[in-house]
Amino acid sequence: MNLSLSLLKRILGTPGSSGGGDELRRRRIIGIAAAVIFALFPLLPFVDNYWIDVGFYVGIYALLGLSLNIVLGEVGLFDLGHTAFYAIGAYVTAILNTRFHIPILWLLPVSAIAAGLFAWLVTAPVIHLKGDYLCIVTIGIGEIVRLSMINNPLGLTGGPNGINGIDNPHFIVPILSSRQFYYLLWAIIGLSAFLLTRLQRSRVGRAWNYIREDETAAKALGVNVRHYKLSAFVLGAALAGVAGNIYASKQMSISPESFTFMESSLLFCIVLLGGLGSIPGSVLGALAVTVFPEIFRPFAKYRLMFFGLALLLMMIFKPGGILPRLRDSGERLKKVVETKKARSSKPGAGCEDTADILKRANSAESADRSGSINTIDRADNVDTTQRSECSAHAETGGAQDKLLLRIENLGLSFGGVTAVSDMDLEVVKGRITALIGPNGAGKTTVFNIITGIYRPMSGRVLLRGEDISSRLPHQIAKAGVARTFQNIRIFPSLTCLENVLCGQHSRGKAGFAASMLRLASQRTEESRMLQKAQTCLARVGLSDSADSLASALPYGKRRYLEIARALAAEPELIVLDEPSSGLNDAETLELAALLKSLVAEGLTIFLIEHDMNLVDMVSDHVVVMQSGKKIAEGPMCDMRQNPKVIEAYLGSEED
Repeated sequence: MNLSLSLLKRILGTPGSSGGGDELRRRRIIGIAAAVIFALFPLLPFVDNYWIDVGFYVGIYALLGLSLNIVLGEVGLFDLGHTAFYAIGAYVTAILNTRFHIPILWLLPVSAIAAGLFAWLVTAPVIHLKGDYLCIVTIGIGEIVRLSMINNPLGLTGGPNGINGIDNPHFIVPILSSRQFYYLLWAIIGLSAFLLTRLQRSRVGRAWNYIREDETAAKALGVNVRHYKLSAFVLGAALAGVAGNIYASKQMSISPESFTFMESSLLFCIVLLGGLGSIPGSVLGALAVTVFPEIFRPFAKYRLMFFGLALLLMMIFKPGGILPRLRDSGERLKKVVETKKARSSKPGAGCEDTADILKRANSAESADRSGSINTIDRADNVDTTQRSECSAHAETGGAQDKLLLRIENLGLSFGGVTAVSDMDLEVVKGRITALIGPNGAGKTTVFNIITGIYRPMSGRVLLRGEDISSRLPHQIAKAGVARTFQNIRIFPSLTCLENVLCGQHSRGKAGFAASMLRLASQRTEESRMLQKAQTCLARVGLSDSADSLASALPYGKRRYLEIARALAAEPELIVLDEPSSGLNDAETLELAALLKSLVAEGLTIFLIEHDMNLVDMVSDHVVVMQSGKKIAEGPMCDMRQNPKVIEAYLGSEED
């Protein structure tokens, strides 16, 4: 099967936009109207049992669409075998009910747990796969489950004929009629949508979105990528298992022909049509794919052609889906976690008032501008000043400094190419250390080793004297190391505020239960994280862009957004990979002022930089690399005159 990864990536890259208040109000009105219509639909005099059954199947596909939306829409994992989990839920319900006469409603959590456990077992070994590879594996899982049901293992599944004689559920009274099943199913959908919406607006939902946008950046900033990918599969499978339970009890019989690859493809289309990550969009997509064939039943021969054409047109003219997800504004996120008590509490008791944050934001931006102006005024004299202080700094700078990071005998090769060899360096707390060298010297490889992206083949990395060489990236981020990237790795389809909240992820603890139940501890934690993120945006002068999509920022501001995101991680050491790349002279001077002010506040900075003027302005110590090895280190004024450094950059004359 030849899937177009580029097309799917394009679709995944446009999950929604940052919605204004008017759009939010309009959608809320539409949502209330839709809920009323769905609630009254079976009671209308002209609606017979046939159309109530159609409404029931809309609900089944809506529930399955919501379950796949967790995997595909939220995390961006291509799952074309999702019907396997639907089948597990249905068969577990049928087997336990017909053989042991366990009531259907008691089996609702059992079917969810069984499907979730199966998802964990089959996806844990392959969760590291991406794109087409993961998609092909999930197709295989779906087909293995279907063929297993046909082969009737241990005489449990009934083979091609399936299982008959499944009981109806009892909830106070027996649920027998189409109308009763309709209301049971839509009540479960309403509860599921409510809980999933809460998850979306929590650190769990944001972690899923970070992984979808850029997995490398997410794990470097503290997100346990494997854990959240697996959790998405398990939760999505559990919800599909619930749908299987309700389907089996309504049909009173099941067979393998209900769980084919075409069903999985249909679910994939539901999520794409509705809008990736959009909960109401999944319901709308289910409505479209269920009702559309019924309307065109007289043209049964051509309805698949019409459906395919509609899907193609949708992907061309509205790739975000019928109802793309709106990103929440900062004010909206704050209101979500606020209680009446929190809003009326005195300043300092709970989260900081928005007015206070904005006031401090303006102050911080003014300070940054002032610092930049001062830096610009000093720019012409920077070389002279640093050279005059160079020898004095070398004599007095090491006595009372505290070592924060030490690299010992570091080595790493890729195949036959040595990227880093016998590398030693030290980063002192409260100072700016620069790593410079010509292109291909191995500087970014050193940074990737420090932050856990690569593991060294030899040597070790010590943070505060503790070996972190074998730790995973999210563990290193939690230990106090945050980074930016040479090629900007922001999350373009998320707002600037959501981008910066990624840095706060490792400082939070609220999990799935706390987020869905919105416990007091979770609300307090969310308020603190929002406050910190707003403060960090203000610190780099982006408070006015908090609710804008990151993709809308100009290049220079994207650099600052990356720095704000790293600051939000509350690091001891911030690792900056060519932060001035792409900036003009004025922006570079502003960046220098910002870096100096951050160090004055107690932060330690380790940066790679090709702009020697910036290195001159900010660095306390410089390490020079060439061909994977350190060739010199010391103050920048000495490095400018070092013969080895001059040769590394300019080359040597031939004899």
